[in-house]
Amino acid sequence: MSCIELAIEKVKRLDENQAEALLEWLERRESRDAFRKRLNGEIELGLEQIKRGEKVPGDDVHAEIRERSRERRAKIDG
Repeated sequence: MSCIELAIEKVKRLDENQAEALLEWLERRESRDAFRKRLNGEIELGLEQIKRGEKVPGDDVHAEIRERSRERRAKIDG
């Protein structure tokens, strides 16, 4: 029996609460992975801009980080 077949058999034995917990964990992981991909893309873009000599003043960067943080916290707090 392959690892995938074994995993499928184990999932079939989960009760409803366990299955819901597993689905929630998978959704959160997917969301986290998408966030990391987006962040890595932004970092790569920034590094390319620096290599081309396109720089942003530090105060502007800090202001944008603070604003994004405020927006993110507002979404979390609802």
